[in-house]
Amino acid sequence: MSGLDPEDWGALRAQGHRMLDDMIDTLAGVADAPLWQAPSDQMRARFREDLPWAPAELAQVHGAFMADVAPYSSGNRHPGFMGWVQGGGTAVGMLAEMLAGGLNANLGGRDHMPIEVERQVVAWMAELFGFGAKASGLFLTGTSQANFCAVLIARTRTIQ
Repeated sequence: MSGLDPEDWGALRAQGHRMLDDMIDTLAGVADAPLWQAPSDQMRARFREDLPWAPAELAQVHGAFMADVAPYSSGNRHPGFMGWVQGGGTAVGMLAEMLAGGLNANLGGRDHMPIEVERQVVAWMAELFGFGAKASGLFLTGTSQANFCAVLIARTRTIQ
């Protein structure tokens, strides 16, 4: 193999479909599963292994993910989840993340359409909340970062 591209795009596509199917099946059945389950000490020990020096097949990593990670997530996807500000995680949101991840867009500059998508969504949010046409904004990776930025902005405006 040279570079990071797969040697067999067809095999990658088939594995990707299996992974997508597994995640859709997981989301479809989340209401029937426990809201949350703690991993056992034995399961936690699986994540205290030595650094792997050899590559692993994607199918093997996928299998380990489905067995060792997916059953022990935070529970925020479950309809009975009543914690944090964190969103519920939806099937459409998962697919949107896949599209965004496939583009791997850097919205810090340059001249490409994902920047226009962000600008459009910011404009819609400004309109929705009645902020006016001159309002601006940005997207952050989570509530903690957003709250931190809001405090800094409020502090800066107060000091000026």
